[in-house]
Amino acid sequence: MYRDAPAQLDERDVAVGSILIGEALIASCERARRLGQAHSPEAWRAIRDAHDDFPEIWRSLDRARQVLAQRGANVIGYDELRPHVRTRLATLGDAVDVVCVDPGALDDARRATDELKLAVPGADWAAIERRTSGLVHAPLIRRRRNRLVVGGLVLVFAVAVLAWAASLVPHERPNPRDAMRREIADIVQLRRLKIVELQAALGDRCDPPRARELTKQMMMDGRGEEARRFASVYTERCGEDLVVLRWASAPIHQWP
Repeated sequence: MYRDAPAQLDERDVAVGSILIGEALIASCERARRLGQAHSPEAWRAIRDAHDDFPEIWRSLDRARQVLAQRGANVIGYDELRPHVRTRLATLGDAVDVVCVDPGALDDARRATDELKLAVPGADWAAIERRTSGLVHAPLIRRRRNRLVVGGLVLVFAVAVLAWAASLVPHERPNPRDAMRREIADIVQLRRLKIVELQAALGDRCDPPRARELTKQMMMDGRGEEARRFASVYTERCGEDLVVLRWASAPIHQWP
């Protein structure tokens, strides 16, 4: 870049960004000065922060000057002003309880900022100001989306609270005896269904495995008389089967 050549720079440039940082810090110190003049309760804290921020103004401006000088920009005006500026804020007057900021130090910083801006005539500072101000005041997310996010978080929190409250409600412990009765009733029902199935499958045929199983299931169901009648009929029809006769002669017992 030639010396004094116009440059198309924006806020993403290092030098321009440093100048903008310096301007923002100057504005912050100016607000602290006004608070001090108004004797606001927050004046002491604002003045203290301003004293901490003011040296950063010159560090940012010096960084911008260094970058511009490397590019060949004309920074003579800044160099002539820099040795004579006040680089620290000072309270006016000798009274200890007076809270104020030296306006001359802020004026020096403003003049130095203007000199650096003149070193980059190609930069549209008005457009940069509009863009940066728009970014500062623009909401981070849309209000509608923000409401949806907040509503979702509230809903999740409510569900979690309800689940936690439900876990605290005491539940009735199951009675082991009732559970056993239900299991036995299911077994009895299945056994009776099996008896009906075996009777239908056996009919008048001679089928020793089914006959033995039918006799056993009848005895386990407490139907001893019916089991003995079946054994007698089966023996007359198909001959003697020791397993059938043994189950039919077993003592009557109500199995579960």
